[in-house]
Amino acid sequence: MLKRLKLERFKGFKEAELLLSPFTLLIGVNASGKSNICDALRFLHGISRGYSVAEIIGEKWSEAGILQWRGIRGGTKEIAFQQANTFALEVELEIKEMPQLKRFRAKRSFDEVVTYRIEVEVGHYDKPSRVIAEKLTTAEKVLFDVSEESVLGELDRFRNFFPWFPTLSFWPKIFIGGPLALVSIEVVDFFGSFRFLDFSPDAMRRPSFPGQDILGDRGENLSSVLYNICEDENRKKILIDWVRELTPMDAVDFEFVFDQTGKVLVTLVEENGQRTSAYSASDGTVRFLATIAALLGTRPARFYFFEELENGIHPSRMHLMLELIEKQATQKNIQIVSTTHSPEILRLASRETRNNASLLYRLPNHPDSRIKRIQDIAEIDKVLEKQNLGDLHYSGWFEDVVYFLED
Repeated sequence: MLKRLKLERFKGFKEAELLLSPFTLLIGVNASGKSNICDALRFLHGISRGYSVAEIIGEKWSEAGILQWRGIRGGTKEIAFQQANTFALEVELEIKEMPQLKRFRAKRSFDEVVTYRIEVEVGHYDKPSRVIAEKLTTAEKVLFDVSEESVLGELDRFRNFFPWFPTLSFWPKIFIGGPLALVSIEVVDFFGSFRFLDFSPDAMRRPSFPGQDILGDRGENLSSVLYNICEDENRKKILIDWVRELTPMDAVDFEFVFDQTGKVLVTLVEENGQRTSAYSASDGTVRFLATIAALLGTRPARFYFFEELENGIHPSRMHLMLELIEKQATQKNIQIVSTTHSPEILRLASRETRNNASLLYRLPNHPDSRIKRIQDIAEIDKVLEKQNLGDLHYSGWFEDVVYFLED
């Protein structure tokens, strides 16, 4: 699980730290930095995909001319705080549940929490961006630390022969043996499990081929993911129960219709016999289905990032969506981060979720975004005895109190 994200000179953050829980809500007004958190996590995800730093920040196209990666918003000119020459990202991860380490559990010599840090020099014009430091440590030892110019020079020469070699994070796979190598591999694999869900109704309504059992970030492959879930009768029953709870439809079954190319499209069957395909289902219904598919699918990710969880969801059903997410986050080893502008979510969320929510904000006449956990605001417990968290969010109280306390 990702426990901490530190940002230094990244996008709108001069220096800030985000503490994360199994389910973390990010609140704040527009332009406070919520989407920049997503960009930081996407940068780490790009490392896991084997892209060069230039490709992570920019774009990655396949030889067939297909866009595989859309890069970081703003490119090299806006990725660093106020056009700084460098930026750094640091994360702390708990790795005790990572599967490849289980066989080393009895004799491993490292802590269960590791810290990964990468520092990047931002390229300008004819000078490409490059990694200038990278480090992986535990509480007890340094697994690897590459920051000296001599080593960086060797890396540059190495890239002359192997230009695909992306960042230093791949060195331990080659030069370190035993369980320590698996630590670095597992960290990169964890970054690879990040998913950034921003559903598009058009993408969710498209038929897909059976076997495509990973939901795309925009909701691609929804029908084939649901088809895979429904092959197991127990999972199918759970899926139908949630659809009945989350929508006004009296769903009793799913049907899957195949076209001439072999693609499948999901159809909901109600108790009165009415059939509604994904083509004609409402945006809210397919959004519900996609969220359920992501969390209940046979191949869930370890980490999901939702942009504005409340989009397309009626307030009367929001408590059920939160119940599903909180349950999956605590019981299924799935970590979820979501931005939100909805006071209703904060009113309905559990006490633990509210306490672990973080406020992103900017002080008047200050250029940098800042982060503060709700539970770290002075006297917050006394305030919440008299006021609802959602009402405080709606009224702008959080921004007012941090302005007063910090300025």
